[in-house]
Parts: sequence; structure tokens; C-alpha cells
Amino acid sequence: MKTWKPFILIGLALLLNSCIVKSLQPFYTSESLSFNKDLIGSWIDNEKGKWTVESIRTKIEEDRKKGIKLSKEDLALYETYKDGYFITLIKKDKEAGFIAMPFKINQHYFLDFIPIEIKDDEINSLAAEHLLKTHSVAKLDINSGEDVSFSWLSEERLKDLYDAQKIRLKHEKIGFEEDLLLTASSEELYAFLTKYTEADLFKKYEEKEKKWKSNDKLTLTKVNAKP
Repeated sequence: MKTWKPFILIGLALLLNSCIVKSLQPFYTSESLSFNKDLIGSWIDNEKGKWTVESIRTKIEEDRKKGIKLSKEDLALYETYKDGYFITLIKKDKEAGFIAMPFKINQHYFLDFIPIEIKDDEINSLAAEHLLKTHSVAKLDINSGEDVSFSWLSEERLKDLYDAQKIRLKHEKIGFEEDLLLTASSEELYAFLTKYTEADLFKKYEEKEKKWKSNDKLTLTKVNAKP
């Protein structure tokens, strides 16, 4: 895995077309972490993005065998994220790196995404200083050993719940576009996701069906998958 270094964070605009929910704190708790080896490998998504998913723990162990040593700061980061994945995405000749932390709510898998690096000469240093280190969350559906999908929590769905006064999750509206930024604790976020996933917060059937259906869904097929 690439060595840890100062990160340029730009959100998930490289992945998605519409607005995803962003949070200052992780959506998972340490007790909910659940690693799934089925996600490891190389993938192609339905928008021609190329994904490489690696185990952070495995890559660090391989680096140690090669004699690569981690600094104290790197070791602290490793202890925080060792149960996660390092994901590289190449789309339209632009490369971005993410840490994704896997967790479960009952039988449902989720990924907490943290963008850590993007290679883009168009972002200057001043612009980079204004970018927040935020989290997003996607529901992971393992359709088969060679096909998975990510469905991000949509800002549109959450605004519907706020407007209907169904939730009181702490948040702020930031920037001139008033983007929604969750400021609740990880425990509160996990409790909300549990209710959102399992309970009927939406009255209409059509709204329930759209809970995880939006423009922010990606389907990935494993490279060299059998037809």
C-alpha cells in the first residue's frame, strides 16, 4: 500500500453525479466493524471506472516483510484503519484513493468512505486548504462473488426526513450551496442508520423503495469474471 502522507480531500465527486450525505464523524462504531474478503480484487463499474480493493492489514504486513517501517504517526493511523480497505479508483484518467471501513447492521453490510488522495493538477494548494475531511456511507450488496453494488445515502432522502420532522440528527448547512453536513457522533449516526435500514420511516411504498435507490448507485463487476 502507498505510504501514508498528507492527504488532499475532495469528497466523492469523482464517483457520483448527485449529492451524497457527508459527515464529520464516521458512520460506524468499533463494535460494528466486519471485514468481508469478497470485496478484495479488481473491479469495473457501470460507468467504466476501474477499482482496486486491497486489505490495509495485508498490505502493511507485506510492506513490513519488505523492510518498510512505519513512523509513529503512521502506526497510529494503521491501528485506526487496519480492519479496512484501501481503494484506488481510476475514472476518466483521474486517480483517487479512499479508505473504506466495512461494518454491519444486522445482516446488512456498509462501507464508510474516506477520500484520502486525488491526483489532479487542476486543484491548487489554496483550494485544497478549503476541503473538509468528511465521511460518506454506502450500503454494500454482494450480489454474487463477481458482482457487487454500492448505494450511497442520498442527501435528497435525508432532506425528506428532515422536512417531515422524522429525524433530529445533528447537522449544519454549509457553503453557499447549503450542503448538508452531519455533525452527530458516530454512535448517533450508527443508531440512525439502524433505524433507517430496518424501520419504515417513509409513509408511501414508493418512498420506501427509493430508500437506497438513487443516481448514487454503482454496480461493480470483477475483472476476469466468468461470463
